[in-house]
Amino acid sequence: MFLLESKENIGKYLKKLIKERGFEKDADFSRAYLKEKYRNIDYTEDDLNEQLKTTKSTFSQIFSGNKGITIEHLAIISKLLCVSCEEILSAGKQYASTRNHVTNYEIAQSHDRKVWDEYMKREDKLFLNCDEYRKTVIDYALEFKNYSFMKYLLEENFIWFVDNSKENYELYYYGADTSIKSNWDRFDMPDQFMHRKLYEEDKLRTQTAVLAIENGDCDVLDNLHAREIPELHDITIWGTDNLDFVKNRNDDLIEAIAASENEEILAYFSDEFPVQDRWKRENSLMFPFLNDVIKIMLDNNNNKFAEFIIRKMIAHNKSTYEKTYSLIKEACQAEYNAIQKNKEKIIKEAYQNGISLADLKVSGYEGHHEKVDRSPSELEPHLRSACDILWRQDTRITFSS
Repeated sequence: MFLLESKENIGKYLKKLIKERGFEKDADFSRAYLKEKYRNIDYTEDDLNEQLKTTKSTFSQIFSGNKGITIEHLAIISKLLCVSCEEILSAGKQYASTRNHVTNYEIAQSHDRKVWDEYMKREDKLFLNCDEYRKTVIDYALEFKNYSFMKYLLEENFIWFVDNSKENYELYYYGADTSIKSNWDRFDMPDQFMHRKLYEEDKLRTQTAVLAIENGDCDVLDNLHAREIPELHDITIWGTDNLDFVKNRNDDLIEAIAASENEEILAYFSDEFPVQDRWKRENSLMFPFLNDVIKIMLDNNNNKFAEFIIRKMIAHNKSTYEKTYSLIKEACQAEYNAIQKNKEKIIKEAYQNGISLADLKVSGYEGHHEKVDRSPSELEPHLRSACDILWRQDTRITFSS
């Protein structure tokens, strides 16, 4: 049994708790409250903004002690702040025993570094486990858009989505893992769930990139290899059959890029970047889903940034086209030179052995080489046509005149 504190004391204690949990402004807490309140309802950002002013005013009155806390407020605030109802109503003088029962769901909503530190040091290694819904703390943190917690995990090296110590990215996998080690060796044990999830679900990496975009954090984007998909490392001078644009597509990432007005982020995703293949060769590539980004921008009349990206894509395509043409021409020149050298050798050997040029014509030598015995300059129109055909087949991004 506990004594119910006055409205003033409850308000002061709530204000203190909210600051401790990392909500710097009342508006931040009010927004989190509304998101939790309507989390299972089809509720848009516009709907939330309409109620934000009223909710802020309500909490302002509660914090100042001019208004009492309702049962609805109590249930949601208890969940957001990871405290019991008893603790709130007693203004911190009474703690329920359930306070010590920490869940991944609660931690993922916390903005308190002390809470995070205690959670990561737990002997039972709760971090490695999923809950009854097969969700980990990372799943919930991404769902709640708790970027500060995700960045904490990355900066403290509790998790990594790209293992830069690896020389090669094997089996289309960036080496994602955690430094928190299981108490068991068997890979099928419950506390191995986080290891398996990081290993198998690359979308955790790209979903973290979505939060980095929304928070304007280009350094984290680069560390995440956010504009890459693992199969890009399989591209060689012979091409690849392993690119899976359906499996690797993250619509949230594409939409976040298209909605961004941060020029540094847009430049990051529209710049060419080098990708090293298994033979240590570097290929100059671009974000594979830029065409989808442009389409969304144009649909939203964001013509300024769409043009910014399109110009970069055209320059990349033009450069790649010219390189392709140059390589084909170089190959034809090499073949032509080899044929000429071989022809001169045969003619020389024929004269040395008393064989005339007329005898060579009769043998079919001249006719056999008639089609290939043409210089690259004579073949120029045909080379350009062949390059056009190859380009139309291979490029994912085309522009009509």
